[in-house]
Formats: sequence, C-alpha cells, structure tokens
Amino acid sequence: MAETSLFQPDLDFIRRLKDTGGDSLKRCYQCATCSVMCKLSPVEKPFPRKEMLWANWGLKDKLVGDPDVWLCHQCNDCSLNCPRGAKPGDVLAAVRSYVYENYTFPSFMGRALANPKAQFWLWLAPVLILFIILMAIHNWNFDFLNDAEVEYKHFFPHIYLETLFIGGNLLIFIFAAIGLVRFWKSLNHPAVQGGSPKFLPSLISTIIEVLSHKRFADCVQNKPRYIAHLLVFYGFIGAMITAGLAALLTTVLSGVLHFESSGLPYLLKYPIDLPHPVKILGVLSGLAIFIGGLLLIISRLKGREEVGADSYVDWLFLNVLFLTALTGLLTYVTRLIGIPILAYATYFVHLVLVFFLLWYAPYSKFAHMFYRTLAIIWAKGVKRGEPRGER
Repeated sequence: MAETSLFQPDLDFIRRLKDTGGDSLKRCYQCATCSVMCKLSPVEKPFPRKEMLWANWGLKDKLVGDPDVWLCHQCNDCSLNCPRGAKPGDVLAAVRSYVYENYTFPSFMGRALANPKAQFWLWLAPVLILFIILMAIHNWNFDFLNDAEVEYKHFFPHIYLETLFIGGNLLIFIFAAIGLVRFWKSLNHPAVQGGSPKFLPSLISTIIEVLSHKRFADCVQNKPRYIAHLLVFYGFIGAMITAGLAALLTTVLSGVLHFESSGLPYLLKYPIDLPHPVKILGVLSGLAIFIGGLLLIISRLKGREEVGADSYVDWLFLNVLFLTALTGLLTYVTRLIGIPILAYATYFVHLVLVFFLLWYAPYSKFAHMFYRTLAIIWAKGVKRGEPRGER
C-alpha cells in the first residue's frame, strides 16, 4: 500500500512570497517547461518545477533548506518561456530573500531590510553614528571647512574611521557566520541519499567557478548580465583590497607604528594619490562598480519582464551599490576641485552608503553571494549533478 504523506501548508509563507516578488506563483500548473528550459538545472530532479510546487503548497521547511534555490542564477529563461506567466525566476528570488530573514541573526534585522517602512530608520542609524563621532572628534568645531586644501584625514581622521570600520565589520561577520552555519546545517535535497559533502575540494572548485562566473555565461535571455556582474564583482574585490591597503598605509604605518613616509619605499608612501598603484586600483575598482551597476540598472529599466527580480529588496541593494561607487568617485573629483564643504559633504554621504552596504550585508541581497557560495559547495560535495548545459 502506498505511503500517505500529510502536508501542512504555511499560508503566511505563501503570502510572504507573493508580497516580495512571487505574486505570479499561483499561475503555475506544473507543466515543467521551466525545468526543461533551464540550462543550469541538473537532469535528476531538476529545478525550478519542484520548487514551484513546494511554494504553491507553502512547504517552507523544504524550500529554505533546498540548495537548488541558490543554484538558480536568475537567468529568467524559465519565466520568459512559461506559458502561464508564473515567473519561476521571481518566485525563487523571493524564496532567497526569505532565507536571509529566516537564518540571519538577529532576525529582526532581516525583516527590517525587507520592509520599505523601515528604510528611514535603517538610514538614520549610520548617519547618526558617523555624525556623533565626527562632532566628538571636532568638539562641534567646523574649522576644517576653512582648510585651504581638502584633506579627508582632517575631516575624519583615519584612525577613528578604520577603528569603526574594522570593529563594526568584525561584529557583522560574526552575525553573518551564525546565519550561514544555520543555513549549512539545514541543507538537504531529495536527490541525495546520505553522505556528507567533502568541503575542501568543493570549496576550491566553487571558488574557481565563482571567479569565472561561468554559470552566468550559460544563461540565454540575460547573458548581457554576465559582463555587468563581472564588473561589479571584481570592482568590489578591488575596492576591498584598496581599503585594506589604504588602512595599512595611512593608519597602521603612520598612526600606529609612526613610520615616516619619507623613509619608506614608493609603494608604501602616503598620502596616496595618483599615480600611486593603490589609488589606481581604487579608481579602477570604483569605475568597474559604477559601470557594472549602471548597466544592471539600465537593463532592468528597459526590460523588467526579461530581467525579473524587480522587488524592493533587489532595487535597494542595486541602488545603494551604484550610489556607493558614484559617491566614491565624486569624493576624489571634489577633492581635486578643492571646495572643502562640497568635498566633505560628498565624503560623508559616501561613508554613510559604505556603512549601510557593509553593516547590513548579512540581511540584504548582498548576502546572496555567501549563501549561494555555500549552496554550490554543498551541491558539489554531494555530487548533486552537473547542470544540463555542461553535459
């Protein structure tokens, strides 16, 4: 006699998906066109058909621990070829957004980043923190506005800025790690029977795959996103390296070790300005993020149906990322122009955007980079199966 299974739909979960981009969910009638069209889906138990079924049934526990949700790269081939307009790509994007909220610590932050009504308070926090520190440093004295030349270290001394940056990010990394550990422990898949993933070999293979972005290159409809994603990805890596090197030169060497710049090799000299390699890397990284972000914004505005993932969460992350790059470039331009009030105001806005982007990273779409990486590592470790496009 066949075994009977009893499912208890989570209606709140279904409503949550529909409110965050999966409003077309109920149009699905399980024709499997989406799984056939997807080049990234394995042959055995392919996605996203089963995910659409689980989402329709409100099976939250199956979806939040399903690595296939993250193997989807939002190509949108499935959505554009769906005969019912069910938009599986958008539904899976909504599921991914829910995962941040489900696993993040503290959990209320995940809910806040997904709620447009909380945006004012989210912006207010970094503005107040930076402003209070700034005023404490200057004792409410605005003499820096009378500087003959723009010197950002006079406006916001590097030692205070780096302490805030490093200390805040260490705390955020701990919070992010809690969520990622929870996510890793939850991963499961009906196509895998027993066994534990081999982490190290899978990690190496995944890093190579992420660096090449080859899965994005397999997409058909949104293949132009490949270049834009590469620009943003490597631009961000370059910006992080630049920030680390700048902290080493301007804070550790000068502020902590008290090295004199005149006695150091050229590569270790400060202040950093063109044609210093660190400055070149920073400018190129900012341009890469700016151009890549602009391409992504234009592609979304020109063809929202084709691109998909048009929710508040998607736009918030993309806009903040783009504005961070734009204001970063403008801080350099305004310093060259030499108008202190303009330069310092631009720099302050840039710092607010940077801390918004980084402090809220575990709770925003930024986190998809880490969750997706873990899911790919898990899938490779248990030999989940190669994408259909690679067979």
